[in-house]
Amino acid sequence: MGPVLREARRREVPVRVIGAGTNLLVSDAGVEGLVVRDVDRRFRRDGERLFAGAGLKMMRLARLAADQDLVGLEFAIGIPGTVGGAVYQDAGCWGTEVRQVLVEVEGDGRRWRPEELGFGYRTSAFRDGGMDGELITGAWFQLRPGDGAAAKRQMADWTAERRRTQPIETKNCGSVFKNPAGDSAGRLVEAVGLKGARQGGAVISPKHSNFIENLGGATAADVRALIERAQGAVAERFRITLETEVEFLGR
Repeated sequence: MGPVLREARRREVPVRVIGAGTNLLVSDAGVEGLVVRDVDRRFRRDGERLFAGAGLKMMRLARLAADQDLVGLEFAIGIPGTVGGAVYQDAGCWGTEVRQVLVEVEGDGRRWRPEELGFGYRTSAFRDGGMDGELITGAWFQLRPGDGAAAKRQMADWTAERRRTQPIETKNCGSVFKNPAGDSAGRLVEAVGLKGARQGGAVISPKHSNFIENLGGATAADVRALIERAQGAVAERFRITLETEVEFLGR
């Protein structure tokens, strides 16, 4: 991708690199510029460290780690996106964040240590800091030896719990809001009576109120309207500003 991105930048064409798009809401009007999907799924082991290309799914990486009898990545079974996307927004699940096992990020001819990347709850310097536009090509993770079979059993249990409580088999853009400190965004949206609320082809999930499902034919405008409706209702009742975890892309 290096030459393509360099030429786009030389021509001052806006560039956006995406992975699986699991936390993106793409505008109905499209995206101006060049959108590149990273499908680099490289994988290798070096002792107790694993390298993964930016396009490798985190769920796949979690299973590969268990196959190697390395533990510490089991939480990633709950992250539907890619390695690049997980680094970009410090994804996490089951109480663990990517930054806790990350040791190095590789870019287009560059390398970064985690302390250089401004990690915070669902953010990094790639998303909200001075590294916007930098290309993530892969990442190294520090794990530890363990029982791979036990790790797989834990992941199976967590996957079953997600299926029971979240609409993971429907079309949606992932968790919509960041959880406010000490609270749950889904609880707040449900508390203001918006669980199951509809707008066009979109609905605030009856299974989990921090997801918006596409029932068929939903537009980005439909989803955005529900997001803003929930933000307004929660702010009015609880004086809490819900920040979006989902990112808006396009015009």
